[in-house]
Amino acid sequence: MTLFWTILTIALIVLEASTAQFICIWFAGGAFASLIVALCSLGLWTQIVVFVLISALLLIFTKKFVNKLKSKPSEKTNADALIGETAVVISPISNTQGTGSVKTHGMVWSARSDDGSDIDEGTLILVKQIQGVKLIVSQIDKED
Repeated sequence: MTLFWTILTIALIVLEASTAQFICIWFAGGAFASLIVALCSLGLWTQIVVFVLISALLLIFTKKFVNKLKSKPSEKTNADALIGETAVVISPISNTQGTGSVKTHGMVWSARSDDGSDIDEGTLILVKQIQGVKLIVSQIDKED
């Protein structure tokens, strides 16, 4: 049975490593514990009980911790961090002509207005979304 538990442990670890989620790590721990029991020449029923018991205990005591790890709010990274930021138009934006660029955080981006309106150079804008390599922006009212 040591060969069975060894193969099962390795297979479960490989399966766990090939997924982006915690799916079977608990069972790999149970299989490893059963491998140790098998190496001690204890019976098949003892090995099965150890497998079920260790797998269940690992699942019960680590599931809450794993859920906290998985439910962390993702932070905006790279371009997504620009959404909601302000920028300055450095060349006039015209959706009909397909022209326009803005500068924000020291970077120049192609831009289009979200409502199709033209936006003049020097205007302060708000980044609404990103489509491909273009920022979709709206003009900030002077009262804001």
